[in-house]
Amino acid sequence: MKAGFEIRDARPEDAPFLAKCIMAGMHFYDFETEIPSAADIYERLVVCERRDDLLYSYRYTRVAEADGILAGSLLSYPGAIYRELRHRTFCELWPELARMDAESEMETGPGEYYLDSLAVLPSCRHRGIGRALLQDGIREGEHLGFRRIALVADSGMPHLIRLYASIGFKQADRRRVFGVDFQRMTYDIAP
Repeated sequence: MKAGFEIRDARPEDAPFLAKCIMAGMHFYDFETEIPSAADIYERLVVCERRDDLLYSYRYTRVAEADGILAGSLLSYPGAIYRELRHRTFCELWPELARMDAESEMETGPGEYYLDSLAVLPSCRHRGIGRALLQDGIREGEHLGFRRIALVADSGMPHLIRLYASIGFKQADRRRVFGVDFQRMTYDIAP
């Protein structure tokens, strides 16, 4: 236990919460309502989260529990698997977005560990949970042998860019993914 919360591997039964976290990261959901208004997207993401062969999977997610509830999550994985898993995920669950998938820039690639879709419940923010999940993701990448950790931040959310910079991420380049402008940031682990 650390600072009133604990970080652990996600489990398939966490899928409903994880789907909401992914939706929050995509700006489809704000945690303020019990059932997301984009119910179709939510249902597809719940299916996705329960599987271990798609991009948005419990398999690649760590969660923070605080006060007996799931309080936040971070999806992370080796960049080398991103292209294939993103393509498979969208072909199976969102075939109507296949063209957008093909036209979007890649967020990550081989040689780096990628931190994707950080989300923390509003009632649990300002307790260090987001920072702890990011630091946990960095440690996981280092444990797997990666020297570079990467993420993207929505350019319209400067508070996130400041958070990532305070941990040691440096601004790299910009990426346009699914129509959104992102600031790509990297964290290099010293040899």
